Amino acid sequence: MHNQIASFRAALDARPVSRYQWLLLLLLALLLVTDGYDAQVLGYVVPALAQDWGLEKAAFGPVFSANLLGLTLGSLAVTPLADRFGVRRILLCCVLIYATLTVLMVFANSLNTLMAARFICGIGMGGAMPSAMALMSEYSPPRLRTLMVTLAACGFSFGGAAGGFVAAGFIDSFGWQAVFLAGGVTPLLLFPFLAWFLPESLPRLLRDAPPYARLRKVTARMLPDWQPPAASIAQNEQEQGSKLTVLELFRNGYARPTLLIWATFFVSLILLYFMISWLPTLLLESGLKLNEANLVTSMFLFAGTLGAICMAWFADRLKRKVRLLSCVLAAAALCTILLGLNHDNPRYLVASVFAAGFCIIGGQLTLNAFASNFYPAHVRATGTGWALGVGRFGSILGPLFGSMLLAMHIPVQQIFFFCAIPAVIAALFIIQVRSPQEATPRPVGARLAREDGGTSNIDVG
Repeated sequence: MHNQIASFRAALDARPVSRYQWLLLLLLALLLVTDGYDAQVLGYVVPALAQDWGLEKAAFGPVFSANLLGLTLGSLAVTPLADRFGVRRILLCCVLIYATLTVLMVFANSLNTLMAARFICGIGMGGAMPSAMALMSEYSPPRLRTLMVTLAACGFSFGGAAGGFVAAGFIDSFGWQAVFLAGGVTPLLLFPFLAWFLPESLPRLLRDAPPYARLRKVTARMLPDWQPPAASIAQNEQEQGSKLTVLELFRNGYARPTLLIWATFFVSLILLYFMISWLPTLLLESGLKLNEANLVTSMFLFAGTLGAICMAWFADRLKRKVRLLSCVLAAAALCTILLGLNHDNPRYLVASVFAAGFCIIGGQLTLNAFASNFYPAHVRATGTGWALGVGRFGSILGPLFGSMLLAMHIPVQQIFFFCAIPAVIAALFIIQVRSPQEATPRPVGARLAREDGGTSNIDVG
């Protein structure tokens, strides 16, 4: 199968991007818009829910925890199923899970009901994002793979930001139920298009017996004259040898880079979720008004999307992607420090927030694309899902870290200095990542003939 995937990648890279590939990018980006919306929607409706149910906002803490637990479980447990049973099949199931459960939240009448719904919904959302990114990586030409995966991933952050506008426009007129209803109905309306147009993952299609009828239907839309070469028996036996795909992340030289990638995700998400959770509060402490703080925070999110697109475009033109990521994470640390230094100067503070969003969010989205491209094709969803799943623990610690620093009444300047530390550590971790192919030099001919599952001197190092 390795030589078949390598042949397919080479054929993709030799041709312009087809309309079908652009359609896949659009569909997966829209899917992740709905995923991001549903992931953030609870935070927008809790104030209205608390007032409607006569509860304190703090009472919804277990609901947020259940949602994060579901997201983590989805990333860790669902993605191996995608690599084993087919990314498309599992992705469609994840969409149905979080769409249906979000609609059912309209009828929630207690904290326990809402908590159970958010937990199950989180499982679907946690499995959807890495699966979508893995599928986009499968059918992107290698020369543009980081850019196309990152463009799809930007849908998640865009959807999360869009939820605030929907909540602002719907809650006063139609109640909090309308916000949940919009988050559930939209992916259900998108589902038929996903089921009709999304292909199955390439390794899954190549497991069919010749003449590969399902694969030919897919390649006819982007590579009509491509013919898969015969796969060697030894390779097929090796690929079918392990049924627990998580173990493949630690075999054949992947153990050390896997642990380094996990550590990078963990510490980088500490900083990202600290900023998302506490930046408005810290901006208020810096002297901005509430509306100004909210607008500047929105600019932080917008700058991240712009940063991700720029970095992904640049990364596809570099041989050593880890150097770019390390530099961006180091720049994120510098920008975080500048936030503390400029906290009493509104003009420089706004510029620092924009630069911080560009590096912090942009760097994280590019890191997501890097992970989805790093592993071989048959464990790509698992590799991405487990990196995000381990990173979720950092996303839980980030807000707790911020609350601890605020409770200690540490000055704003020093808080930003402390928060730069995770970015420095992440930069030191990612620069050490080497693919097995890079760590073990091989003849040029063998290097070019390898399976292009996302790991090569050109793709990763």
